[in-house]
Amino acid sequence: MSSSRDPIDTSDEEDDDGPTQEELEQIQLATPADAEKVDALILQSCTSRWRKVAMVVGIADKAFHKQFSHLPASYISIRIVEMERRGVLEVAGDAMNIRFSEVRIARPIAD
Repeated sequence: MSSSRDPIDTSDEEDDDGPTQEELEQIQLATPADAEKVDALILQSCTSRWRKVAMVVGIADKAFHKQFSHLPASYISIRIVEMERRGVLEVAGDAMNIRFSEVRIARPIAD
């Protein structure tokens, strides 16, 4: 007996974890002090080995919601992107698409 189930439509998966307009408005309220504290949570959740961004977000999320109930969880991914831009983290893939990307603490560049 064959199944008539439709295949899964993955065409929209790339934007699954991006912030909504409402979340973007909440993120605008974040202070530089908030960013520093969230960055520290992220660093505590990372290692020098590759880890799924979803795992890092999940680990950081526990403390994040206690301290930053005014900010959406997608702020963690946004901070990961910023930390990659600054060279603090290395990201493989799109950090906003947390299920399909990995992150690690950046290795120092040898002189």
